[in-house]
This record gives sequence, structure tokens and C-alpha cells, in this order.
Amino acid sequence: MSELVAHLPVICLVIALAALAAAVGLARRASPPGARSRALSVRERAIVAACADALFPAGGPIPVSGTEAGLVEYIEHYVARTPRPLRPYMRLLFHFVELSPWVFGPRRARFTRLPQADRIAVLASMSQSCIYLRRVTFLSLRTMLSMGYLANEKVARAIGVACCATPFERRAATRASGEPVAVEPPSLAPGVTA
Repeated sequence: MSELVAHLPVICLVIALAALAAAVGLARRASPPGARSRALSVRERAIVAACADALFPAGGPIPVSGTEAGLVEYIEHYVARTPRPLRPYMRLLFHFVELSPWVFGPRRARFTRLPQADRIAVLASMSQSCIYLRRVTFLSLRTMLSMGYLANEKVARAIGVACCATPFERRAATRASGEPVAVEPPSLAPGVTA
């Protein structure tokens, strides 16, 4: 608890800076009428890309990197589908990650300007931090990016998963002759059915 109290002014500063950066980003995003509106600013897209490639690097166990899996576009659509009052909180999350290395290290630079190894170290540090806000930020970011990564068809094929948008619905198959065949529901575990 004493470590948290010692870091409290710094945490408040990071939150204030992230909120300010998000507000400035929102003000800059005002586009002329008729222009295509984006849910994320250019900086936020860069933050998402840097996080995606740090969590899912090229040459990892699955050969598709985060940006190759289309995570920037996935998060763009995810934010656009989110209710408008919640979007600033998602932007704040991205800016918190961007400014976090200035306060917590390993080097005093923006997340997007760090080398790949330092980005991975920042995210690993966030995942094991004694500061709850940092851990929750990491978990939220990882959850959103993992949903997008696993939704990619190349990733699904690489891990041997058949893409199915409705895995728990009962489906009837048809024989070559056209008559229906009853199909068992998907198995949750050996010997267990839905």
C-alpha cells in the first residue's frame, strides 16, 4: 500500500496527461463536412498498431503479426460500435499506454517511439504491476486486441480453428440426396454436449 501512495502523484499526472492528450486529439479530429469520419485519430491508430505488434509479433508462435491480422481496423470498428459516451474512456486507455513509459520506464519515451523489445517490456510490466490501474489497463487492451486477433481467418487457420459465428446453434446437415440429417451439438468436453 505504501508503494501505491508513493506513486499516487505520478499516477494522477499520467492520467491528467492522458486525458489532455485525448482531449487535444478529439479537438484535432474535427473534419470538414462530407469527409469520412474515423473513430480513432492517426496517433491512436499508431498506438493500437504498436500494441498489436508488441502482443502479437511477427515470427511469434503464430506467424501472423497483430497489424497483419488487421487489428487497427478491428479496433477502429470496435470503437465506432461502442456507445458514444464510452469512447473517450477507450481513447484514454490508448493514451495511458502511450504515456506510461514516461512514468514507469523502461525508458522515458512514448510507447510508440520505443523499440519492440521495450514495448514488450512495458506491457509485461503493466501486466504484473502492483498498481491496479496499470493492470486493468493492460487487461482491457489485451482483451480487445485478442478478440480481433482471434477473429482473423488466417490466425484461426494457423491455430486449427474453424471460423463459426454461431458455434452453439444446432444445425441440420443435408445428405447428397437432399434429406436432412440430425447433427449433434458441438461437444464442450469429451462426453459432454450442450
